[in-house]
Amino acid sequence: MSKAIGIDIVEFNQISPKLSDQFIKRILSDNELKRYNTISHKQRKLEYISGRFAAKEAYTKVYKKFDEPLNFKDVEVLNDDLGAPYIKSLYRPNDKILVSISHSANYVVAICILK
Repeated sequence: MSKAIGIDIVEFNQISPKLSDQFIKRILSDNELKRYNTISHKQRKLEYISGRFAAKEAYTKVYKKFDEPLNFKDVEVLNDDLGAPYIKSLYRPNDKILVSISHSANYVVAICILK
């Protein structure tokens, strides 16, 4: 597959009402959940899960697989030693996906680029 790009934007007020244990466990992998559980500030937790959600949606758009539901746990958004996010995917483990996540007061946006 040639280079591709996906982007997604999420409003915090759309995710906030969904923050149940069931929703969190559906979106976050075990590794992401470990990191989430270390966050103590409520707003930061919202930013974290919203960012992961947006990045995984952007990842889906890279491959244009809109008719196939994504198992969110099979795509991990982890952080390297410098804190930068990266994608680890069970779907296409050899693909190199660049990812960036940014927050504002009300939104989080994520972009994924297939390198």
